[in-house]
Amino acid sequence: MKIRTIWPFRHFGLKLLSVALAALLWLVIAGEETVERGLRVPFELQQVPEGLELLGELPATVDVRVRGASGTLGRVTPGDIVTVLDVRGARPGQRLFHLTQDQVRAPAGVEVLQVTPPTVALVFEVTASKRLPIVPALDGRPAAGYTVGSVGVEPPTVEVVGPKSAVARATAATTEPIALAGATAIVHEVVTVGTADPLVRLATPMSAVVTVQVVPKPRSEP
Repeated sequence: MKIRTIWPFRHFGLKLLSVALAALLWLVIAGEETVERGLRVPFELQQVPEGLELLGELPATVDVRVRGASGTLGRVTPGDIVTVLDVRGARPGQRLFHLTQDQVRAPAGVEVLQVTPPTVALVFEVTASKRLPIVPALDGRPAAGYTVGSVGVEPPTVEVVGPKSAVARATAATTEPIALAGATAIVHEVVTVGTADPLVRLATPMSAVVTVQVVPKPRSEP
């Protein structure tokens, strides 16, 4: 049987280089100063129960205090750290939620020390819907001697959804402005439909066809 000889110094140069690189990397990491820094990070909700709506605006950001190596924190970019609040147990009414370090998603090497504010108050309402008439937004006046006659919209109504109280207040949907300045004949446009209240939205995004009759003024009309 042939006995294989193991040479401990085989490829000695490569082994020495590997050890040297590992030692250099350790020295670089160990030599970095540990720092603390305050950051303003995005705030998100997840697992909102079906049939519930957030009433009012969600804070876009919260403040967090983090600690880590100066090089690591220097490489953190917007969006690398996010505070995520799980509200799957929310019920209608005002609810208080604690914000803790565990709810902050951060890269490896970044330790989250504090979240401010430590508590947020959110108000939830049940989702409601109803149909609203579409009232076109008219911009400008026809040419001298002309006036606006009848205004037609197709479809005439749209379904909207949102928090119950906001939907109850809504009386009409609107459109992007239809330019009438200097018009002397019929104006026919396809326009996007929307709502004035940001809490109320269309059940399905849609457009409408608006027809504005521009007619000569009666002689007796100034």
